[in-house]
Amino acid sequence: MKKSINKRISILSVVALLLGMFAPLFIGVNSAQAANFTQAYLRYDRMKVSTASNVLVVITPPTTGTEAKLKVTFNAGTTVAAATVNITNLPSGVTALPGTLTVANAGQVITITGVTDLTVGTSYGVNIATGITNGSAGAREDTITTTDSSDVTIDTSNVATRVITDDQIVLTATVPPTFNFTLSGNSDTFTTDLDPASVVSTTGKTATIATNADKGWITWVKSANAALSSATTGETIDTTGTVNATPDALSAGTNGYVLDVDATTQGAGTGTMTIDAEYNGANTSSGGTLSTSLQPIASANGTTDGDVATLLARAAISAVKGAADDYTDTLTVIGAGNF
Repeated sequence: MKKSINKRISILSVVALLLGMFAPLFIGVNSAQAANFTQAYLRYDRMKVSTASNVLVVITPPTTGTEAKLKVTFNAGTTVAAATVNITNLPSGVTALPGTLTVANAGQVITITGVTDLTVGTSYGVNIATGITNGSAGAREDTITTTDSSDVTIDTSNVATRVITDDQIVLTATVPPTFNFTLSGNSDTFTTDLDPASVVSTTGKTATIATNADKGWITWVKSANAALSSATTGETIDTTGTVNATPDALSAGTNGYVLDVDATTQGAGTGTMTIDAEYNGANTSSGGTLSTSLQPIASANGTTDGDVATLLARAAISAVKGAADDYTDTLTVIGAGNF
């Protein structure tokens, strides 16, 4: 009887010894099938409390397996509802999770099925586009897992996430009103001596306007004398007509003096430049009546980076106009942005 008991004890001892020797091998096999991902993260596109978020899942598998499912277990503070997934707008270097993907959720777990085999070392991504709403502020821990079709874990990682009170920075900026107005020069001369046989024009000077005024700009002109006056002779070449929104035509051999304004350059912007009807001469012999009070000569109805208007004075004389080289007038040209 004693021998029998001793024999049984010996057998049990051998079995225990064998289990002790081979148990680590079995443990090693199980742990190899549940390695941490080489890379794993969840990117919530909103971290703000109580806010719905698209969640980007990115993993890099370290283990060769027959993947069929990707599971994300969200922390208890996150609200998980019926979810949808997509593989659009993934970051550079991230490959779309392969397969015909479908999604279901049970409690805090969202399971994406239809996944096909993943390649070790390749980063894969998928968006959980709807179904996730952040909870209260604080640190969180979620879990990402790949499994085979029998729900045997292949790879898994816990990832830390966080919810904060507000995840947005409101920027404010001021664009100040701008208006720039320049003249190409401050003196102008007639291209030839005045002659009873013709109408003569000046070379012309430009006014260039740039503004961000959304209603555009206006330019005005006034004449010091409403005439070309000579101190030597005491005579004048008076302006022609009246300010009535209609240009006046000069005639060779008849005293007259007008101003013509041309739209030379339409600058980029929202505005369209318009020449005032009074000063929009139809030809090289016509223009608007000059006044000693400011009269609008051009305008625009929106912004511009450089509208250019050209001002040309025109004059005609009679055969008996007194000779002198000091006939003169001064034009004051101003502008304003229309904000």
